[in-house]
Amino acid sequence: MKYDRTTSRQLILSLAFLGLAVSIASIPSVKWVSLTVFIFGVCNAFVTYQVVINKHTIRYTIKLFGLKIYNKKIIHTDVEKITFKRIGWNSKLAFIKVRKGLSIRIGYFKPNDVYKDLIVFCEENEIPYKKTKDYKIIENMG
Repeated sequence: MKYDRTTSRQLILSLAFLGLAVSIASIPSVKWVSLTVFIFGVCNAFVTYQVVINKHTIRYTIKLFGLKIYNKKIIHTDVEKITFKRIGWNSKLAFIKVRKGLSIRIGYFKPNDVYKDLIVFCEENEIPYKKTKDYKIIENMG
């Protein structure tokens, strides 16, 4: 199953433009810092994340302006464990710990079934997983 996550473009872009507008009349050295923050904000607004969960693999992709900048294929034997946590007030997070390389955080993905599919992935491939107390509270709420 394929899951996507995008950033809230309107908020990030409005903050970037606001910061740029405020810094126009400032000291020249501050302008470069403000311009750098503005460029970073614009780039951050167009980052998308994608997770594809198959029977034995998880593919994690990060795209900037539609171009792949990071792509990682994780085979079930490479997964050490998956920890399910709470993030924010009412959101879930899955932390995939791999044997080699960087661990992956799965949070705010749509549709919200990604966590159920990860649990099924763990059970089918005999991967240990842990649900924190806070995660269980959110899970029981709905």
